[in-house]
Amino acid sequence: MISRARFVLALCLATSAATFLLAGQIRPVDRYSGEEWLSWNGSERDIYVRGYIDGNGWGTSSVCRTADDLFETNQVRHPGDETHPSDFPSARCLAKRPTYSKAGHDPRDLTGLSAYTGVITEFYSKHPEYRRVPFDYLMMWLNDKDFKTADQLLEMAKKRNWDSSPVY
Repeated sequence: MISRARFVLALCLATSAATFLLAGQIRPVDRYSGEEWLSWNGSERDIYVRGYIDGNGWGTSSVCRTADDLFETNQVRHPGDETHPSDFPSARCLAKRPTYSKAGHDPRDLTGLSAYTGVITEFYSKHPEYRRVPFDYLMMWLNDKDFKTADQLLEMAKKRNWDSSPVY
C-alpha cells in the first residue's frame, strides 16, 4: 500500500506536470487587446473613450495642481513660453497636457467620439496581426497634438514591434 506522504507527493508531481504541459496551451486574456475592442459594441467603445478622455483630463489636472504645492508659487518663475505667460507651475503644466478636442464635452452625450473609436476600430480591422497592441496605447496617439490615422498607428506599432511583444 502506498503511504499517504508518497500519495500526496505523486499527486503534487502529477498536478505540476499537467500545469506545465497545459501552460503553453492556455492563452491568457490580453488586457486592452484588439480582440476585446472588436468584441464591444459602439456604445461600449464610446464609454471607454469618454472614460479615458475624462480620466486623463482629471488626472493631469490633479497632478498639475500639485505642482503649485511642490514649488513655491510666491517666487517668480518664467516659463520661457510666450504663448503661456503664467508664472504658476500648475498653469505651465496644464498648458502641456494632452487634449482631446475631437470629442463632445457633454458627458451625457456619447456621440461625437467616432474620431477616436473609428481610428482604433479601423486599425484593428485592417491589421489583425497587431491586435495585441493595447487600445490605451493607441489612445495616447490620438490626442490633438499627435493625432494619427490607422495607417500611422500601424507605423507606431511596427516601431515598438508589438506584433510579437507580450501584452503588459
